[in-house]
Amino acid sequence: MPATEVADIAALRRALNKYDPELYKAMNKEIKVALKVVQKSARDLVPAYLGSGLRNFQGDSTTAKSRTSRKRAFPKYDAREVKRGIVISIGASKRSQNGWKGYYSLINRTAAGQIVETAGRLNPSGSSESQSNNPNAGAHFINVLNHNVGNFGKYGKGRKNAGRIIYRAAEEDQGKTRDAIIKALAKARQTLVFGLGKAA
Repeated sequence: MPATEVADIAALRRALNKYDPELYKAMNKEIKVALKVVQKSARDLVPAYLGSGLRNFQGDSTTAKSRTSRKRAFPKYDAREVKRGIVISIGASKRSQNGWKGYYSLINRTAAGQIVETAGRLNPSGSSESQSNNPNAGAHFINVLNHNVGNFGKYGKGRKNAGRIIYRAAEEDQGKTRDAIIKALAKARQTLVFGLGKAA
């Protein structure tokens, strides 16, 4: 996702873990509760079926696993797996191009889920490098996803901050969950500082 990024969050997490582990656990628990709201909304956006236009993409995940090939098989869309793959991540992410790290995120772990989330984000009409015999296959794939899943939602600036499931759920949340996370961080920081002050 949609990751909540706060400039001094790494220092706060270290201090909490060192001086008040129970407060650290309580803060993370409160943040998880907030993130579960968007997680549920995102899972609700996952359609059970993508329509007949993408029948080759659909089927349970064991279909792709049974293929024998040195190359990784193109994943199959299984709504149950995609829903289960939308998970809360707590911990430092890779540093972004802007130099930020996200510590509380909602991510789409399955390959099929990531495809549904982002297909067409860079090339709305399909990639010119497609190996399909059908030159319009990419555009068709993206159009079917837009019709059956929905158009991109945006959370943040830039072309990469858009998606059909998690990003759309985050956009529709209108910042409520982000505000709740920031409030939990601020409350934990205040409690820690007050406690250290009393100890001093």
